Order: sequence, then C-alpha cells, then structure tokens
Amino acid sequence: MRSDISNTLTLIKSKFAEKSFMTRELYEAIRQSEENLPLSTLRWRLHSLKASGEIESLARGTYALTRHEKFENKLGAKLCSISKEIHEQFPYARFCTWSSEILNQFTIHQPSISFNIIEVEKDAIEGVFSFLQEHHQNVFLNPTKKEIDHYLLNQQKSIIVKTLLQRAPLATDSTEKTPVPKFEKILVDLLADTDLFSMYQGSELKNIWREVCNKYVINISTFNNYAKRRKVDEKAHLLIKELGLLNDLLIHNEKQI
Repeated sequence: MRSDISNTLTLIKSKFAEKSFMTRELYEAIRQSEENLPLSTLRWRLHSLKASGEIESLARGTYALTRHEKFENKLGAKLCSISKEIHEQFPYARFCTWSSEILNQFTIHQPSISFNIIEVEKDAIEGVFSFLQEHHQNVFLNPTKKEIDHYLLNQQKSIIVKTLLQRAPLATDSTEKTPVPKFEKILVDLLADTDLFSMYQGSELKNIWREVCNKYVINISTFNNYAKRRKVDEKAHLLIKELGLLNDLLIHNEKQI
C-alpha cells in the first residue's frame, strides 16, 4: 500500500513538479500504468499525501507539491484570556479572535496602533460587547468610519467587536485551541473593511498579499467563497492579476474567481 502511494508521489513529481494539478488530470496520467485504478483509491492516496505534508490543497480537487508553509494564527496571552472569558460566558456562541499585529510581519512600515478583534455571530454580539465593556477598556462595537477616525486611531490598543458572518472560514489556535480566522478570511477582510484597516491599504496591502501568498498555503476555494460573501470578489481578482499571484490557480479556477 505504501509503495502505491510512493509511486503516485513519484508520478506527481515527474509530471507536475512546477505546476498545480487537478484530481482528474492525475487520474488520466496514472491510468497509463494502473488501468483499472478506482478513482476513490486515487482520492485516498491524495488524502494520505496531503496528511503527510507531501502535497498541499490549493482548491477543491486541486493540489500541488508542497512549497509553502501552513499558516498558524497563534494568539498572545491577552487574546487567549479574552477568548476564554467569552467562551465561559457564552459557551454556545460562535466567535473568533485575532490581532491586527499579525499583519505587521508583512508590512514595510510598522503601525503605531493595533486592534484586538473579536468577531461574534449576530445573535450573541450585543451580549459579548456588553460583557467586554464591563471588563476591558476601549471596546468598540462595529465602529463607524467617524468612530475609527476620531477614537480608534488615537488609541494604541483597542478591542473591536465585529459581526461574524455565517460560514466565515475559521481555524483553531494550535496551542490554546481557541477559534481564529484563517488567512483567507483576513486577506478578504482587508479588502472589505478599508476604513478599519486604513493603515494596511495601498502599497502595504499589496505587500501583505504578496508576502502571504508566496509564503503560505492559500486555499483558493475558501478564499473565493468568502470574497463573494463579502462582495469583494472582483476587487480581489483584479489585485491577484495585478500582483501576478497564483497564476497557475487562475487557469484552473478562472470561473470561480
């Protein structure tokens, strides 16, 4: 069984060393030597190769040899504490936490301020906001542009409570097991929430996108679905083309983007 997986990996390296491939493409190539191979068996092999880190998933049914790191959104002690507080008080609420500081490693200039961002499902957001106001300073609920310009940008550290969209792509902090956004979500939010993330627009936005996409695995299906929900899919498509990112994926996913 392991030899079959190894042979499949060898074939991938020989035919798809410099580009992504779809399951159907690999299936057609592998059937030249394994004529009666069931498609379900190939999918199991791909699952095993992905689990072992040999290949990475770029979209549904689209893979490539692993060339990127897997991004891990690790929270600091302050955010971990806030996340635990929310979970204890609202155990059934869907939410995620992250800090804008995570973006600073990809920027040219370092902003003088940062936000701790708490995104909460609509039904629980008012309760979470009231709770955080009682226990923390500088807490804002879905701030308007005026509030951002007059208050947030004058505070070195603020807590922003935002509405979490249904089916927003989330992951789990690998250390504390707390909910965090995937980077696909963060990239889209930078495009959609331009007032909130004003310090990350222009050349900084392009640099963040370029650095993230070149370093980390970005699942184009996850990205596209969320971009459409936030109504910035066309804007994202134009930026991807301008920066020359994920060109091989655009060939396979041009109808999705």
